[in-house]
Amino acid sequence: MVDEKRLCVEGIEMQQGITLPHVKTTKTHTSWGDMLRHWPKTTFCIVSNEFCERFSYYGMRTVLILYLLNVLKFTESQSTIFFNSFTVLCYMTPLLGSIIADGYIGKFWTIFFVSILYACGQVILAVASINNKESSIHPWMDLAGLIIIGFGTGGIKPCVSAFGGDQFEIGQERMLSLFFSMFYFSINAGSMISTFISPIFRSQPCLGQDSCYPLAFGVPAVLMILATCLFMAGSFWYKKPPPKENIFAEVSRAMVQAFINKYRSKDKEEHWLDHYLDTHMCESDPKCLDYQVEIGNKNVCQKKSFINDIKSLLRVLIMFLPVPMFWALYDQQGSIWLIQGIQMDCRLSSTMLLLPDQMQTLNAVLILLFIPLFETIVYPLTSKCFIITPLRKMVVGGLLASLSFLVTGLVQLSVNKTLPTLPASDEAYVSMWNQLDTCSVVVTFPNLDQYTIKANVSMIDSRKTKETSIHIKAPSTKATAWTVPITLEYKGCTPDKYQNLPRKFDVQLISGIFFVAISPNGVYQGKADPSKPTQGTGEFSLGIVSATSPVYNGNLAMCRMDAGDFDPMHPCNPRSPSDFYYWETNYDDGTDDRAIRIPDNSSTVSKESQNNMPCELINSSPVKPGRWHLYYLDDTPKNIGFKTPPKSNITVKSTGIGMEIHEQGAVYVLALTGSMDKPAKHINQVVPSNSVSILLANSSKSSSLLQQKFFFLLLGYEFAYSQSAPSMKALVQALWLLTTAVGDSIIVLITALNLFSNMATEFFAYAGAMFVVIFVFALMSIFYYEYNFYTNENFDILSVDDKAESVRDPSNSIANRMRSFSLGHHDEEYAWEVESRLDDHTADERF
Repeated sequence: MVDEKRLCVEGIEMQQGITLPHVKTTKTHTSWGDMLRHWPKTTFCIVSNEFCERFSYYGMRTVLILYLLNVLKFTESQSTIFFNSFTVLCYMTPLLGSIIADGYIGKFWTIFFVSILYACGQVILAVASINNKESSIHPWMDLAGLIIIGFGTGGIKPCVSAFGGDQFEIGQERMLSLFFSMFYFSINAGSMISTFISPIFRSQPCLGQDSCYPLAFGVPAVLMILATCLFMAGSFWYKKPPPKENIFAEVSRAMVQAFINKYRSKDKEEHWLDHYLDTHMCESDPKCLDYQVEIGNKNVCQKKSFINDIKSLLRVLIMFLPVPMFWALYDQQGSIWLIQGIQMDCRLSSTMLLLPDQMQTLNAVLILLFIPLFETIVYPLTSKCFIITPLRKMVVGGLLASLSFLVTGLVQLSVNKTLPTLPASDEAYVSMWNQLDTCSVVVTFPNLDQYTIKANVSMIDSRKTKETSIHIKAPSTKATAWTVPITLEYKGCTPDKYQNLPRKFDVQLISGIFFVAISPNGVYQGKADPSKPTQGTGEFSLGIVSATSPVYNGNLAMCRMDAGDFDPMHPCNPRSPSDFYYWETNYDDGTDDRAIRIPDNSSTVSKESQNNMPCELINSSPVKPGRWHLYYLDDTPKNIGFKTPPKSNITVKSTGIGMEIHEQGAVYVLALTGSMDKPAKHINQVVPSNSVSILLANSSKSSSLLQQKFFFLLLGYEFAYSQSAPSMKALVQALWLLTTAVGDSIIVLITALNLFSNMATEFFAYAGAMFVVIFVFALMSIFYYEYNFYTNENFDILSVDDKAESVRDPSNSIANRMRSFSLGHHDEEYAWEVESRLDDHTADERF
């Protein structure tokens, strides 16, 4: 074999009059024992590093939207904008990381320095989450940490897999293929495990709270530090290729020069890029001279081949135009879809929950099931009917993306029935709440509308049951506050029992949701907070009104009766936040949980109306479902700077009021009436509970989502890889990543413009936009694009045929693989499967 190669080289040298470099032969390692002996052991450091880094990134990202909602107190729109802006940063910076690695300091030092930056960002975010919600460090410290993380994850994304490939030599192609399988398996494992575990960390009580973001962010921070240490463990043994010229810069210079030459030239060329050659001279270009030696032909021009490669690059990029719209749909699963999941019932059984942020784990599991299904059944069957090309598969994937959002919109229509109905800016909703045990109350409004409220009944706005409260318009569009006088008539009461109750009442209104309560002690009104809980662990929301005689204005505690360690002698345990909720009237920082004390002396009340019943409204708080008992709390359970006391040190007095609620997402107001020693209980449900099952709803959505992911993302990656010239593969992969940033920018723009007030309408709009885009993409596939076929690394196009299939020379596998990963990968957890398939394609297989 060596003699044959030497004779071949000598023949080329004699024919062309040049000298070719010495041909070095390398033994190919294919047996398991041989591969194990010659395997570069440092690659285990790289694989371990990638597992920890992906665990760190996805672990943090999985719970981020809930952190923005519940700790930083961003609105749903603000949380979506920031979350997807963070994703934009993560997928714009890989290009920067590649430029630094390839053009300046090399992949090793880029990974090292950026990993330190990345770990610092994770630590900053974890430290910020330790501080309470009112701390002045929020949100600035959190945002600083996330920006650093964005530069960190983007900076190392293009380098790690390529650096792993650098550790292999010619003759180790089979080992390289196994390495990439291991590499992407570690990515998939790290992301899947973290998306399951991080929500559990987040849902645990710690530091006096019933959630633990410091743990959910702290573990990823530790994993990123560990990732950096594991990578550096092999630093003395790594192969560290020196940096080379960056392909992005080279392509940019060539395109700029071609544009300048076209502007100056009067001649016409077939393509504007051909004008680059107007000022090019091969004999003075070292690359052309080296290329001629490599090929063995003095008449070839490296720059001409390079310009042809750029032409093919532009044709591929035109086919990338619909891709950002796909990302605009797909990347909503971490933001808008998760917000939708909070509005669902996450119970799997009486004791088991499927947390909204755990749905991404289900996606990862389902994709592993879909891969063999499509490879063994779907593709073989459909290939018998017609030729399957990557573009055709991408069209199917785009249609499935549109379908998944159509399904999502239909699900949201059902979810909307359990959401609060909010009044317009010049409108108020008033719920009449009869807290009398035996009397009905007839309420008459100025327009002579009458409403009869039965004993112990309150009004509710519910799209599901079609019930409504009283909707009252402002007297004018300019009015910001107004008064509505009402008359009250009591029927069916025990004689002389409620003679002292008022017959008239002035309802003080602004835009919002109010209740007017008729209690044994008098009439009072309050403003309800209709916001559903956003904690993501199945809570309902509970506000309290103290309307007793006298009014109780001390601390309150709601203690779980079905806790595993319940002690009747000490029923309240402040060290178990998920079993103990409290409302204080005077925190150490000067704040309290009281919403307002009624009457409010600043309001103007008609003297004729008896509107002066004293009571106290206490802010709503999220409470986990279960069996609870309300206590008067003599102690202060939480003091800044002091350790939380044990339950034996807590003194409570029972109110005699218990409640058992297992529904999720509802909003209640609990009123205490009668005497303070033995108060009566009244519950007003302001907002219905969640009724749409998160498992059933997301199973249908995820099925469509993962099918379109399998068709569009994986095959799009395959198309980009196969249709780019070998010299352009790295740049094409980087630009594929950039489409993610553009897609997330679409989400940010649409959310910032606030184009949709109804989430279902927004989902339908995305579905329609994707359908239109994929229709245009299909037309482009039919009438514009023709497949290219590259046979070797000399960049020659063998043929062009819109119906033929791509052919790759297996001998180029190791070089092409290393190039393709020099700028990174998106959808890391699945890209390994695509890459392993690329080496298995032959001329007679579908592509």
